[in-house]
Amino acid sequence: MSWHISLTRFASAHIVKKQDAVNSCGIACILMVNFKIKKGLMFAGLSAGSAVSAVPVPGATFAGATLSNAAIAMAVKTEPEVYRIYGDVVGTVYDGTAYTDAKKHPEVLRRLGLGNWECFWAGSDGIGAAIKAQAKAGAPCIVHVKWKAGGAHFVCIDDVHSPFGSPYACVNDPASGEVVVTELTSSPINYLDNAGVFSGWIVRRVSAP
Repeated sequence: MSWHISLTRFASAHIVKKQDAVNSCGIACILMVNFKIKKGLMFAGLSAGSAVSAVPVPGATFAGATLSNAAIAMAVKTEPEVYRIYGDVVGTVYDGTAYTDAKKHPEVLRRLGLGNWECFWAGSDGIGAAIKAQAKAGAPCIVHVKWKAGGAHFVCIDDVHSPFGSPYACVNDPASGEVVVTELTSSPINYLDNAGVFSGWIVRRVSAP
């Protein structure tokens, strides 16, 4: 699986999923949201697994290993599994050859056990505030990018930094597998040296599991 570690100038580290098919950016973003939300559970499970394994009682080692493996399995979904879930939601077989529908993303995220989500139109003037609100709440989000040359793209944003007052989003881009630090002050918000803009659509969490 094509997962990458990307570092930013804010000394933050991010796990980025590079899309495995030309039009599977939405699926890659869902995978990143799934991992980023569940990684805390994964690390807690690994820690608890180690603690249980250290307890000198029969079966403890097995229990610790089982807990650790279950935590990892919950945190990292393979792309084909999410393809299947998305296909179940839209009622057809999905193989990554077509763009996903952002309005279907909330149900896929819900079926992954990530709480309740919505596809929300914040508009070009409100998308920056919507992204900052999600980061403050501790939840990643999926943002729609409109390319100026035509076409569209999905990215996952998991953090916002404001070192000198201006907010900068850490945009996990599945096309490159890298984090693109993007200032959130313009309207519309320009992306990748003005190659595109944040259209105003955001897939955001409205309640935790």
